[in-house]
Amino acid sequence: MNGELITAGVLFTPAAVIGTVFLAGHRASRRADDALAAALAAHQATPATGTQPPGGRETDSRPAAEPARLAAVIDFPTCRSDAA
Repeated sequence: MNGELITAGVLFTPAAVIGTVFLAGHRASRRADDALAAALAAHQATPATGTQPPGGRETDSRPAAEPARLAAVIDFPTCRSDAA
Protein backbone atom coordinates (compact mmCIF):
# COMPACT_ATOMS: atom_id res chain seq x y z
CA MET A 1 0.00 0.00 0.00
CA ASN A 2 0.93 3.53 -0.58
CA GLY A 3 1.91 5.87 2.27
CA GLU A 4 -0.67 8.45 1.19
CA LEU A 5 -3.46 5.86 1.29
CA ILE A 6 -2.50 4.80 4.81
CA THR A 7 -2.43 8.44 5.93
CA ALA A 8 -5.81 9.11 4.30
CA GLY A 9 -7.28 6.04 5.98
CA VAL A 10 -5.92 7.06 9.37
CA LEU A 11 -7.28 10.59 9.02
CA PHE A 12 -10.68 9.83 7.47
CA THR A 13 -11.72 6.77 9.53
CA PRO A 14 -12.31 8.65 12.83
CA ALA A 15 -14.11 11.42 10.95
CA ALA A 16 -16.37 8.90 9.25
CA VAL A 17 -17.21 7.16 12.53
CA ILE A 18 -17.85 10.38 14.46
CA GLY A 19 -19.78 11.87 11.56
CA THR A 20 -22.03 8.82 11.43
CA VAL A 21 -22.75 9.08 15.15
CA PHE A 22 -23.52 12.80 14.86
CA LEU A 23 -25.83 12.26 11.88
CA ALA A 24 -27.68 9.47 13.70
CA GLY A 25 -28.15 11.74 16.72
CA HIS A 26 -29.35 14.56 14.48
CA ARG A 27 -31.85 12.24 12.81
CA ALA A 28 -33.20 11.02 16.17
CA SER A 29 -33.47 14.58 17.44
CA ARG A 30 -35.25 15.67 14.27
CA ARG A 31 -37.68 12.76 14.60
CA ALA A 32 -38.45 13.71 18.22
CA ASP A 33 -38.94 17.37 17.24
CA ASP A 34 -41.31 16.41 14.44
CA ALA A 35 -43.33 14.20 16.80
CA LEU A 36 -43.57 17.02 19.33
CA ALA A 37 -44.62 19.50 16.63
CA ALA A 38 -47.31 17.11 15.44
CA ALA A 39 -48.59 16.61 19.00
CA LEU A 40 -48.70 20.36 19.60
CA ALA A 41 -50.47 20.96 16.30
CA ALA A 42 -53.06 18.29 17.10
CA HIS A 43 -53.77 19.72 20.54
CA GLN A 44 -56.67 22.12 20.62
CA ALA A 45 -57.57 24.21 23.62
CA THR A 46 -61.07 23.86 24.98
CA PRO A 47 -63.17 26.78 23.80
CA ALA A 48 -64.85 29.03 26.35
CA THR A 49 -68.55 28.18 26.44
CA GLY A 50 -69.66 31.32 28.24
CA THR A 51 -68.66 34.08 30.57
CA GLN A 52 -69.76 32.36 33.77
CA PRO A 53 -67.52 29.86 35.53
CA PRO A 54 -68.66 26.24 35.81
CA GLY A 55 -71.45 25.60 38.29
CA GLY A 56 -73.19 28.90 37.57
CA ARG A 57 -71.40 30.76 40.37
CA GLU A 58 -70.57 34.41 40.00
CA THR A 59 -67.00 35.55 40.14
CA ASP A 60 -65.68 37.49 43.11
CA SER A 61 -65.05 41.05 41.95
CA ARG A 62 -63.54 42.29 45.21
CA PRO A 63 -59.85 43.20 45.01
CA ALA A 64 -57.45 40.87 46.75
CA ALA A 65 -56.08 42.08 50.07
CA GLU A 66 -52.43 43.07 50.22
CA PRO A 67 -50.25 40.48 51.90
CA ALA A 68 -48.98 41.44 55.33
CA ARG A 69 -45.39 42.64 55.47
CA LEU A 70 -43.19 40.21 57.31
CA ALA A 71 -40.29 42.51 58.13
CA ALA A 72 -39.38 46.16 58.02
CA VAL A 73 -37.77 47.07 54.71
CA ILE A 74 -35.12 49.77 54.61
CA ASP A 75 -33.52 51.30 51.53
CA PHE A 76 -29.93 50.48 50.73
CA PRO A 77 -27.86 53.68 50.89
CA THR A 78 -26.84 54.84 47.44
CA CYS A 79 -23.82 56.84 48.58
CA ARG A 80 -21.76 56.40 51.70
CA SER A 81 -20.66 59.37 53.74
CA ASP A 82 -17.80 57.50 55.39
CA ALA A 83 -15.95 56.36 52.28
CA ALA A 84 -12.58 54.97 53.21
